[in-house]
Amino acid sequence: MVSQSATKAKKSTQAPERKKPMPAKDIYRIPTTAQIRRLESDWIAKCDPNWGQVLMEVAGRGAAEAAFEVWEQRNETQTGSVAIFCGRGNNGGDGFVVARYLHLWGVPVHVWVVGNTKGRGAQADQAMTTVESSTNRDILKKMGVEVRSFASDLSSNFFDTPDGKQLSSSVTVIVDALLGTGIDRDVDAVFMHAIEMINGSDATVIAVDLPSGIHSDSGQVMGAAVRAHATITFGNVKPGLINYPGAEYAGELRVIDIGLPEASLEKPIIHLTSAELVKDLLPKRPANSHKGSFGYLLTIAGSLGMSGATMLATESSLKVGTGLCILATPSSLVPHLPAKEVIYRPIAETDEATIAPKALWELEKDLDKATAVVLGPGLSTNEETVSFVHKFMSKVMDRSNEVPCLIDADGLNCIAENTKVFPEDAKHIVITPHPKELSRLLDESTSEIQKDRIGSATKAAQEFGCIVVLKGAHTVIADPDGNVFINPTGNPGMSTAGCGDVLSGIIGGLLAQGVEPFDAAVAGVYLHGRAGDIAAHSLGEASVTAGNILESIPDALLSIQDELVSDLEAMFEPM
Repeated sequence: MVSQSATKAKKSTQAPERKKPMPAKDIYRIPTTAQIRRLESDWIAKCDPNWGQVLMEVAGRGAAEAAFEVWEQRNETQTGSVAIFCGRGNNGGDGFVVARYLHLWGVPVHVWVVGNTKGRGAQADQAMTTVESSTNRDILKKMGVEVRSFASDLSSNFFDTPDGKQLSSSVTVIVDALLGTGIDRDVDAVFMHAIEMINGSDATVIAVDLPSGIHSDSGQVMGAAVRAHATITFGNVKPGLINYPGAEYAGELRVIDIGLPEASLEKPIIHLTSAELVKDLLPKRPANSHKGSFGYLLTIAGSLGMSGATMLATESSLKVGTGLCILATPSSLVPHLPAKEVIYRPIAETDEATIAPKALWELEKDLDKATAVVLGPGLSTNEETVSFVHKFMSKVMDRSNEVPCLIDADGLNCIAENTKVFPEDAKHIVITPHPKELSRLLDESTSEIQKDRIGSATKAAQEFGCIVVLKGAHTVIADPDGNVFINPTGNPGMSTAGCGDVLSGIIGGLLAQGVEPFDAAVAGVYLHGRAGDIAAHSLGEASVTAGNILESIPDALLSIQDELVSDLEAMFEPM
């Protein structure tokens, strides 16, 4: 609600009381830039040629409310001003609407149009690229608000007003409405200059729809980008706001429903994982059950010096409810393993205490009983072990019953030597590479993988026909059919040795209990991140170890069962 002090501002019009409407559409959908443009275009064509003006009005008003709230928080005496930087397209049009409402609500505003101008000062060309943005610029001018032109050769024009007074000290809020989702190349000089001005200010920065300079799909910085304290985005979250580094530049994220319908089912179909979804995916535990009811997981892992990875994976699988876990590991290592609920299966080893090829025949009985397999933690890339992995893929993974299998770590590094070992239909296989491991599998650089994490995960899923979990900040899960989930849980404290082994055990345990591979990957990644968040909350990020994450799995499960508010729902509360 607008404060009493705001009602005493210059203008009589005030911001409305805040409410929290929840849109009926799928709020977890994250359309690509191309999909959202087609959606908006089709919706405008269906409704009315002027409907774009309505969408801009709703979007701009929502962003104005956010800016007003921040301005109110920063200015107890109501003396500070808001600087609004507008581009020449629809993002700039949104900025003009923001300026209009703030002006009506009594907030001092300073508005600049940024672009390559002709002439200077009042004579500068301010031609806009859309009818909607031109209309809102003209309305603003008719209301008596000066719209100034910003050019790269006017280095002082943000700091000096026409009457020679210093402006920067009075600006407490900056609204970035420069580029939005339209950028597909590095920003040019004039926009880079404006971005530097914004980032160099002490004001609170609010980005409209997307921080300028961030690629709306990949989240990459296109030469330079605005570092926002908050981003007010419209309709749906954009992929670039979830992918790093865009997620870091976006700051606090808010989503405003502007009345668009559901996005089409055109691939890729990208979603943000939610607690509600994961709660539905987790296996139920009937009262009339026994350990056989919850699966038989065979974990094939370990080598000399790497038994810690095997224990993290196996114990994690038990923490998510797996009925029985068999750890198949080099025979000489078994006597040194701790007494746990895990059943140890000593198998043939090489001279270097890694798994030998003939171990495959020793696993036949376990493979016949297993409801899922985990392959890879601590495995090593010994030449004979590589041979074992390749034989395993060709002789086990293509068998008719298609036992689900998670492959991680050195299992992936072994496969990278010959990716043709993937069976033709590999939808029962989940791979969990970090960027370097995926770069080996795709024969691309790690930087290429990171430039487009969604595209890289989707490409690998289609090329290998399996489920791909591309680990990292906001892990990406993709299947061969173009379905993608982005995970919101986790924190930097999880950048620690053994963290991936815990994830392997969690997903493997869900697979063993009968959860479908893609669902197990989505739920397992979310649960893993939630456990990491709980551990970090208790210990601090710097002190989190993989063992802490493992021990936090039960609390993570309980928190999901008790979850009452969705991860994204709060984003739809108008500011």
